[in-house]
Amino acid sequence: MGKHPEAPTRVATLLKIQKGKCTHCGLFFRHEDLMEIDHKIPRSQGGKDSYDNLQLLHGHCHDAKTATDKVAVTVPEIDEDYLNCNPF
Repeated sequence: MGKHPEAPTRVATLLKIQKGKCTHCGLFFRHEDLMEIDHKIPRSQGGKDSYDNLQLLHGHCHDAKTATDKVAVTVPEIDEDYLNCNPF
């Protein structure tokens, strides 16, 4: 994989770097799989658009990682002092 004439350069390069495997689930990509490029550190969090911050994922793995990234950003930190305070 990674040498198909219709494969975009980034996809081909990431396939070669990752030895044909999805970094999220560890399974090999098949010809019919939907492959998506993902930023390991999202650009919204300062991630760069360089190969060391890119990975190729199955479409469903990308959806799962994106959902996890959003939860990690939107969940506020818990105030331990508040939790340990007993008003009664």
